[in-house]
Amino acid sequence: MYQQMEAMNKLGPLKQIMQMLPLGGLGVELSDKEYQMTKDRLDKYRVVMDSMTPAELDEPKIITASRIKRISRGSGATPELVRELLKSHQAMQKALKGMRGSGGKSNMKRLMKRFSPGTKI
Repeated sequence: MYQQMEAMNKLGPLKQIMQMLPLGGLGVELSDKEYQMTKDRLDKYRVVMDSMTPAELDEPKIITASRIKRISRGSGATPELVRELLKSHQAMQKALKGMRGSGGKSNMKRLMKRFSPGTKI
């Protein structure tokens, strides 16, 4: 979980990453305020993940109610925020699994080629 967030941070500022996505074609335009809110939320998620053990980061399914309570106390976050992070992670995993579905690596290669800088969509 933590590795994915770090990899995203290495891509550059959130606004730059969002501009690479084909959201314009869907009529979605995020304001500076919305970018800032998203960045703030990701920063809070990072603090929550810093309070998790390596085992919890590798396998979030092992996180029980008592672990949520411990993580929230350690991060200064609410248990609801911890649950939100876990749900977001689960949704992302499900979406990634769907992309890998029938086309396997070829789907991923096409997706990466589509999002590479300089490619017209």
